[in-house]
Amino acid sequence: MTMMTIAICDDMQADTRRLHKQLVQIVPGSEIRIFKSGELLLEELEKKRKPYDVIFVNMDSKKTDGLNTIRKIREREMSVAVIFMSRSDEYYRDAFDMFAYNYLLKPVTLEALEYVMEPLKKRLNADTDERMIHFQYRARVYTLRHSQVSYITSSLHIVNFHMTDGSTLQCRGKLKDFEKQLENSTFLRCHQSFIVNMERITGAKTESFSIGENVIPISRSYNKTAHERYEEYLQLQQEISWGGGIRVTGVDCDREVCYWSWRGQ
Repeated sequence: MTMMTIAICDDMQADTRRLHKQLVQIVPGSEIRIFKSGELLLEELEKKRKPYDVIFVNMDSKKTDGLNTIRKIREREMSVAVIFMSRSDEYYRDAFDMFAYNYLLKPVTLEALEYVMEPLKKRLNADTDERMIHFQYRARVYTLRHSQVSYITSSLHIVNFHMTDGSTLQCRGKLKDFEKQLENSTFLRCHQSFIVNMERITGAKTESFSIGENVIPISRSYNKTAHERYEEYLQLQQEISWGGGIRVTGVDCDREVCYWSWRGQ
């Protein structure tokens, strides 16, 4: 059974009860938390070590302050699936710009929610087979999931693993020692002393990546390949998230379900 950690940011009580009931039916046993304002959600995210698997945000309420809330979520976490909810299509463009996982029109139907949640359940199940990083330090063996590591640094024959929860683990060695364990993954070498997990990048400039407040330098020798790989990664994530379009319900067309695409726009 797939169990998730889910956050709902919505101050509309009837809509929240309906969504909660539907989610219990689709992903029974999951942890579902409800926040009546964006501020309360962001406060919780500051405390929570493990990010939510999916966050639903009501875009129509001033209290939830949807756009600002999602913008701040993206500043600290790019991999979480954020789902826009609205009674109109007003925020489609914003959903694309903020790498939303999907867009649901209210009132949310069970059919639409099942369509959105099914790939997330499969992705979560796939994570149980997630790749690992193994190393030994001071007679202790460490096993780290790729998703637990934000970036890796090396200095004076010490490799530091900077974790998503803010902690740092280390071992003796060089970054080159871990190339095999990191090949064909979301990790990107951008500097002689830095490897960054592209899943955790929240901003990119010509000479650096950002992960929250941490700035990861991009050296001149790695600049071209680093930016090319990161651009390819973003394009792939958009294709995975949008599946070539957005599925919504309640639109005035021949069928209840329509497909929207931003391609070519």
